Amino acid sequence: MEYLLVLQVPGSSIRSYQEMAAIERRVAATLGELGKVDGHEAGWGEMRIFILTPKPIEAVDRLREVPEIAEVMAELKAAYRKLGSDDFEVLQLEGRNRFRIR
Repeated sequence: MEYLLVLQVPGSSIRSYQEMAAIERRVAATLGELGKVDGHEAGWGEMRIFILTPKPIEAVDRLREVPEIAEVMAELKAAYRKLGSDDFEVLQLEGRNRFRIR
């Protein structure tokens, strides 16, 4: 079963578009065959990375090893949903737990 995993941080946590693109590349390399980065977006004061994965919880656990993710972990929000569904399951991480995609 495939899931869409979304990592979301406040836009103020990422200093530039280049930094966001670098984080996206690092996430893709760290995930390997566990997931595929499906892009990113910025807006409404937030930045998001979209990941397709069969194991969203395992993917988040692996991404904790990424230094750039560890730096923003207190502000990071993560949620996932089955492809074709609109209902997100919010993962309880350190820090924030409200999640919304506009």
